[in-house]
Amino acid sequence: MLWLVAVQHGDAFASTMTAALLVGGIAEAAVLWLYAHLTTRLSPSVALLGALGAFALVALVVNLLGLSPLAAGGLTALGFAVALWWWPSSAPAETAAAGRSRLTVRVILAALFTFALVTLAGRLGPVWSGLLDALPAMSMMMAFMTHQDHGASASSGFLRGVTRGSFSYVAAMLVLAELLQTGNLLLAFGSALGVALVVQALIQSFDSLSTKRRSPEDVAAFEGAPETVSEHIGVDIALCS
Repeated sequence: MLWLVAVQHGDAFASTMTAALLVGGIAEAAVLWLYAHLTTRLSPSVALLGALGAFALVALVVNLLGLSPLAAGGLTALGFAVALWWWPSSAPAETAAAGRSRLTVRVILAALFTFALVTLAGRLGPVWSGLLDALPAMSMMMAFMTHQDHGASASSGFLRGVTRGSFSYVAAMLVLAELLQTGNLLLAFGSALGVALVVQALIQSFDSLSTKRRSPEDVAAFEGAPETVSEHIGVDIALCS
């Protein structure tokens, strides 16, 4: 989406939008953590509305701070780390089948959000477009439907995976905010993708090392848990973002 914005509105516009996206990333860390808490206590609709309201409030507040991209990226990464540290515990996940029609709805809604934001970017301006883009719309939509299909625990596990995968996303946005100013789109997006893959590989390696240190019984229980599958899907969604 940022590449489409850069082609349509120019490198400077996309660079400013990326910087604003990093500022909004602080609100993203807050909304993922809050939704994970609310989803275990409230209905899917109420949890979603509460999380979206929190995102709007936090995004407006942090936008007034006038943070640099580097400072915003650092605070966002810290926010994700704190969220993972205090992630809510949940009961075993329920199992249910999600039909093909549900997957189709998710894909269509994600495509519509991307199309709408790229189309309206010129009118909204780079700052508001970046703040709006920081809203994890696809992740929240999938968490909402996962809550309905598989229960609160699976939804919380999915969002935890999104949070873990978001460190690579923050690193990529920092690279983009800097390199887009050079006017070389191939260099900017190629470097951002490379950095994201390296950071994600380090995170996965750390998780693999932690798993090896567990007892065989703990590993078997960990790998067999439905919420763990949701978490790994969440990591993939965050990296694709």
